[in-house]
Amino acid sequence: MELQIIKTSLNKFCIAACLVFAGVELCSDVSDHLKSCLNKAEHHRIKNIDFIYMINLDQRPEKWRRSLEQLLPYQIFPYRFSAVNGWELSVETIHDVGLKYSPEMNGGFMGTSYFAHSNVEPSHELIQNYGQTYFCHCLSRGAIGISLSHLSILKDALDSGYETIWVMEDDIEILENPHLLSEMVEKLDQCVGPGNWDILFTDQDIRDKEKHYKPCFWAARRPDFGNSIQQLNDYSLRRDLSEDFRQIGARWGAHSMIVRRSGMKKILQFFFAHQIFFPYDMEYILPPGIKLFNTRKDIVSNLTTASSDNGGPNYLNGSL
Repeated sequence: MELQIIKTSLNKFCIAACLVFAGVELCSDVSDHLKSCLNKAEHHRIKNIDFIYMINLDQRPEKWRRSLEQLLPYQIFPYRFSAVNGWELSVETIHDVGLKYSPEMNGGFMGTSYFAHSNVEPSHELIQNYGQTYFCHCLSRGAIGISLSHLSILKDALDSGYETIWVMEDDIEILENPHLLSEMVEKLDQCVGPGNWDILFTDQDIRDKEKHYKPCFWAARRPDFGNSIQQLNDYSLRRDLSEDFRQIGARWGAHSMIVRRSGMKKILQFFFAHQIFFPYDMEYILPPGIKLFNTRKDIVSNLTTASSDNGGPNYLNGSL
C-alpha cells in the first residue's frame, strides 16, 4: 500500500515537472501567487554567485538596515526582495496555495485551515473533508508568506538563467568573511562535482537563543505521502566529506543558503506538484533526490536574538 502511494505521488510529481520544463503551461495554484523581482541591478553578486537575494518585509526596515550594515564592510550588496506578507494574504490566496485534501490521500490527523467567515483565523481540526485546503497543524499565515517569498526568488532566478544564487533572510549574523563562500562553491564543485549538489547552507546548523545547534533528522508526514514520505530521502544523513563540508538529509532554517540551478528546479517542481503544507524548511528537504550540504564552520548563520513575524505580525506593536 505504501509503495503504491509513493508511486502515485512520484508519478504526479514527474508529470508536473515534465510539463513545466517542456514549456507546457501548467495550472499550478502556487505559481499564480509568486511575486516578481523588480529593479534588479548587476552589482548584487560576488565571485561564483550569480545573484544575491535578501528577503525583507516592507514593515521591517530596521531588519534590512541591520543586515546590510553587516555586509557593507565586505562590499556585498544583496538585492532586497520585498517579502510576501502572509498576514495580508486573502483567504482565496491561502486556499489556492495550500494542499487540497482528496480521496487518495491519508488524513485523520490534525491540520489547520483558514476560512473567510472566521476572519481568516486558523481552524485546527482533523484532516478529513475532501476538497478542503489544509496545512500542517498550526501553520501560520506568516509562514505561508515565507514559503511564497522563497519560491518567488527561485522562480526569478530560474527565469533569469542563474546557475548559482545566495538567498538570505533578514535575520543573519556574519561570523566569518562571507567572501569565503565564493571559495566554498569552488571547493564543493571539486569535492562532489558541479552537478552533484543542490543546496549549500552557510553554517553548521541553525542555532537557538542560547546558540546551541538544533539538528534535524526526520520529515513529518503529508497527506499526499503519509508515512511513506520517509522513503523519499535519507533525512538522517550526516556525513562529513572534508574539513569544509558535511552532507545532510535535513535541517531547520532558511536564513542563508546557496542554491544551484538543479536545486531551484527540484524545489519548484515539488511545490508545483504538491502545494504548500509545511513551513518552508520542512519542505525543501522533500524533493526526491535533493542533495543538501552545509559548511563545517559558521560563515553566515542566524541571528539568535532576532525577532520574528512568523507566528504573528509583531511589527504592528513595534517588537524589535
